[in-house]
Amino acid sequence: MVALAVVLVVRAVSLSAAQAAYDLAAAAFRNDQAAAAQLVTDGEVALDDAIAVFDASAGKVLTDQPRLDLATAIDAATDRLSGAAQELTAAETAADASTVSTALFDLGGRARTSASTLSAFDFSAAAGVDGIAGELAAPVAAVTQAMADWQAEQDRILRERYTNNVHATGWTPELDECIGSVDVTAHYQNVPTIAEHWSCGGKNFPDDAGTMITLTGEHAGTYRVDGIVAMLNADRDSTADLPRGFDLLYQTCQNGYSGTMSFTALTKVS
Repeated sequence: MVALAVVLVVRAVSLSAAQAAYDLAAAAFRNDQAAAAQLVTDGEVALDDAIAVFDASAGKVLTDQPRLDLATAIDAATDRLSGAAQELTAAETAADASTVSTALFDLGGRARTSASTLSAFDFSAAAGVDGIAGELAAPVAAVTQAMADWQAEQDRILRERYTNNVHATGWTPELDECIGSVDVTAHYQNVPTIAEHWSCGGKNFPDDAGTMITLTGEHAGTYRVDGIVAMLNADRDSTADLPRGFDLLYQTCQNGYSGTMSFTALTKVS
């Protein structure tokens, strides 16, 4: 009985010391694990924000270099965060495997082993993602500025773009008001057409294919000019000769002469 009592006392002392060492190691491990998890979370937030900027910038920069630089930074951050996430998974596995034995003759060996395992765990991959937000900041800012530059250019183009106001639907009286184009579709067998006298603005209407223009009023929208698709003579041709299959036609008499009625095709873009 005395021997057993001695064993129990020794076991209690040994287990107490081992348990204390384990508790310290476990507490330090959990603190390091929480700090590592926060670093990874912060890095993932910064990465998600960078990806959102990258996606939003598609087709909205004047040069692709800022987006290429950001893509490179995103790939690097993704690789580092992936490694850190794997490290956190391994840490959780190590924590789950760390136990303290309650066996009668265990003098704390398992607790000491678990404490040693937890103390030795290295959160270096997670520590390596600490600077991700800062490293992404510059390329994100560059793409953001590139988008602003692109928008400024679009605004300039829009300000300088040719604009024509289709002020009415009608025929000669409305055309003679000389204050913009007139929707004459009803007089052209329902072929969508707007018209304007040459001297009222027809001479200024762009006919180079690919030119973008803005119409206001009737048929409002942005259109691409597809060029002159027909040149008709009012004395010889009829509405049966009108070109068809286009979103809209713009008609004017070249140099004010009805023998050269030009029809410019327009494709609606937006």
